[in-house]
Amino acid sequence: MGKQKLKTLLIARCVILAAALVIGLNVYNKLGDNGTLLRSKTAAESENFEVSGTMMAYFYNSNYSTYAQYLSMLGADTTKSLKAQTCPYVENGTWFDYFVAMTVDYVGELLAICEAATAAGLSTADVDPTEIDSTIEMLKAMAESYGYSLDQYLTVSIGTGMNEKDVRNCLELTALASLYSNQFMEGLSYTAEEKEAYYKEHAADFDGVDYLVYKVSAFDYMEKDVEGNPIGDTSGASASAKEAADKIAAAKSADDFKALVREHLAAIGNDEAAIDAAVEACYHRHETAASIAAVSEWAFSASAGDIHMTGVEGDTSFTVYYLLKPSYRDETANRNVRHILFSTDQYTDGTKAEEVLAEWEAAGYSDEKFAELVAAYSADTGSLGTDGVYENVAQGQMTNTFNAWLFDADRKAGDRGIVESDYGWHIMEYMGQGEGTAWEANAEGALSNADYEAMITEHGDT
Repeated sequence: MGKQKLKTLLIARCVILAAALVIGLNVYNKLGDNGTLLRSKTAAESENFEVSGTMMAYFYNSNYSTYAQYLSMLGADTTKSLKAQTCPYVENGTWFDYFVAMTVDYVGELLAICEAATAAGLSTADVDPTEIDSTIEMLKAMAESYGYSLDQYLTVSIGTGMNEKDVRNCLELTALASLYSNQFMEGLSYTAEEKEAYYKEHAADFDGVDYLVYKVSAFDYMEKDVEGNPIGDTSGASASAKEAADKIAAAKSADDFKALVREHLAAIGNDEAAIDAAVEACYHRHETAASIAAVSEWAFSASAGDIHMTGVEGDTSFTVYYLLKPSYRDETANRNVRHILFSTDQYTDGTKAEEVLAEWEAAGYSDEKFAELVAAYSADTGSLGTDGVYENVAQGQMTNTFNAWLFDADRKAGDRGIVESDYGWHIMEYMGQGEGTAWEANAEGALSNADYEAMITEHGDT
């Protein structure tokens, strides 16, 4: 994509809210009240827009649905009322309060962007109704499958009094905000001089170092019970771990460092596959000071070949660093790629990706067929509107495996393959070198991020 869309209206963030934005907690505490009463309450408003209680309930439900799958990992019990569970992220508050606050932030940003859209001459009449109509039809089909009318289904799933008009109003606001947000971001551009000036002012955020690192754990030298839990005295294990770390810290070169790590891993009983993976994981490329805060002072003053070790006698682990490349600005050329994501939410392995790749091959790898397959299968909403294409991707911008494939030194335009990431399986095609470099992409992203926030702040004060 020509401009990376750094913002999404589906993720709530702390923003400066409109002074007039008000939400009454009683709106949520009485979701079972008559819908007419709930609809009559103004939960949030700006100069030209208003969000009723029923609409706010819809947004609350949407935010909750988006994050519900992560709640158990954060310590919440989704089988119990959120109002009865203390939330560690809200002072003297509950998980219910947490989602209320999230929804306030979300709606505040939504209204601010809609106000900006209005100032730019846009309105909900400019929104393409196709996607909204499609969403409504999908909801109707879902309601029918449960034996409900749409309004009955909305009442059951969201709250008393919810109806199609409420949902449509919410979707129109979201679509208007999305339309203008994308239009605003696409309209931003920065000169080479502006990016250079931003870099000079924030060089510490951009410069990075390359290094090898390996942590030796005393756990590997401890006596263990049948379940693998350490038992007995740990002082001897700590001494053994330090001895192993000292040996690695005596490395004379990067190859020597990796060989010593390999030797250590073999000595403590790892198989060849595990050793290969661990040695590969030693390499870290262009890490900024913020990402290695604990050793940044050393890393950003050291020379190539310098070694540093953390940990003192008696500690349970010792970490050895080998600096490969001192502080530098990342001048790696950006690259263009297109992909189709088969999400882990829908698939358990890469079989479907392999089938679809074969289907694309049978169609002669045509652009038209790829666009068709993106629309049919891709779970990546960020590239659906560009037929799966990401332009000017910077080194390190994507997930590790995606990035490793795309920036492989031997990669050639037209290369294709399947890459597995934390998100699922990607059918990939490298489309060639893009415009600019990694540091320029990061500078442009930071500048556009600041301008986007400034837009929200300006129109959030209406």
